[in-house]
Amino acid sequence: MGNYKKPKVRIHREFLYLNHDTIINSLSAFESGKVDEIIQKASEASEGGLDGSIGYGPVKAGGKKTSTKNVQEELVLTRTKFSAFDAWFGHLDAADALGVLEGWDADTREELGVGETVRLEAHVALAPLYQIFNTFISFANEASNPDSVFKQKAADVAETKKTARQMLGWMKGKGDAKNILVELNPFGVSDPKVVARLDERYLVAGAQAIEGQYTIIGQIEHLLVPEEKVPSIRIIRDAPPTELETSTITEALRNFIEPAAALGVTVEESDIRLEYPTVILHPIAIFR
Repeated sequence: MGNYKKPKVRIHREFLYLNHDTIINSLSAFESGKVDEIIQKASEASEGGLDGSIGYGPVKAGGKKTSTKNVQEELVLTRTKFSAFDAWFGHLDAADALGVLEGWDADTREELGVGETVRLEAHVALAPLYQIFNTFISFANEASNPDSVFKQKAADVAETKKTARQMLGWMKGKGDAKNILVELNPFGVSDPKVVARLDERYLVAGAQAIEGQYTIIGQIEHLLVPEEKVPSIRIIRDAPPTELETSTITEALRNFIEPAAALGVTVEESDIRLEYPTVILHPIAIFR
């Protein structure tokens, strides 16, 4: 017999990602009174002398009164987000409105429907192209630092930073926040491919925590059909992808295949251009 007593139930959740706007909007649609109740309770906690307490014991906010007020408002906002998730998740669970993946293969993929909200356990990882982008952008930030081991000659720095700016532009989504493409491997299975785009604004734990095993709740956004091709990087964001956009970005990104290999990252054609039977998931919550 081992020396570890397992918990009977897991109550604590550590969030990587939480799209609270989607949750609040969804909750409002079928239970608007619950949203009002959550916000009211959070406001009452603040008005009643909330001293920045969260978890165990008070967190004292020093400084001026304005600073304390800002801390309290942020805590109220945070409580509202997570309370809304609990209410939303509980409602979907009670209504049997969540599809649950119990395995992953080509047959299971064909059972999915666009618009369905699903729960799955999966390994989450940055898509290979985004690994390259992040690595190169970090390198570019060090290129002009004379004390860095990655410093470059002055003549090369301008071109390096130009490429880094281009990569940042490719990664931008709505409101200029980064859109981070990740791959989800349900139960460790990578085929059929499942991808999701994380909006930087809703990252809770930061991009450095993306790699790992998580529970994901999301909505099936798109099921690619045979002969359909979607670029993994979007240049034109306010319209569906066209053949011209797909071919242009595909040719541009192929130039990264060899440099990626030199860095130990394998970039394949299917990483540049998404094809059938890829599943695109709109992520709502990622936690463990």
